[in-house]
Amino acid sequence: MIENLNYITADDISFYSSEYGLLMAAFKGEEKGRVGVYRMFPLRLEEEFLCVKQENYTRSDKESEIGIIRNLSDFPKEQIELIRKELKKRYFVPEIVSVEEVKEEYGHTMWKVQTTAGYKEFTLNDMSANVRNMGNNKIMLTDVHANRYYIPDITKVEDKTARIIEIWI
Repeated sequence: MIENLNYITADDISFYSSEYGLLMAAFKGEEKGRVGVYRMFPLRLEEEFLCVKQENYTRSDKESEIGIIRNLSDFPKEQIELIRKELKKRYFVPEIVSVEEVKEEYGHTMWKVQTTAGYKEFTLNDMSANVRNMGNNKIMLTDVHANRYYIPDITKVEDKTARIIEIWI
C-alpha cells in the first residue's frame, strides 16, 4: 500500500532556470538547487503524476524526492513551460514523420525514416517485444540500442509500413 505520498502544488514550489539553463526550485521557501522532473507513467500520462527530485543528492533516492505534482495544468504558465522544457529533454523521443524503407532480414527489421530529429536508420529485433501499441493509434518502436521512436497515428503512415506494424500489434 502506498503511504505518505507528498503531493505538491504551485503554492509549495517555485521553478526557475539557472544561468546555464538547468531547472532549479525552491520548495516552501527552501532553496533545493537543481531538480529533475520524472513521469511516473511516461507512456500514458505526460503531464500528470510528475515526481520532482533534487538532483546531485548524496543520500538515498527516497530522501531526494521533493514531491509529486498531480497535474501540471495546476501551475502558472511560466512554470509549466519550464517543466515541459525539462521533460522534453529527459524524454526525448523523435516522432517518425515518414518511412522511406522497411526491410526484413533474418528476424530483424531495418528502418530508414525521417523524424522530427532528422534522417535516422535503425534496426528492430523481436518486433513483438519492441513495437508497442499505446492506444489511440499511437505506436512506440524501440530499436536494438534502446532508442525509442514514436508514430503518433498509425492510420496516417504508408500502407506498406502500417501492414508491417499491424502484424506485431
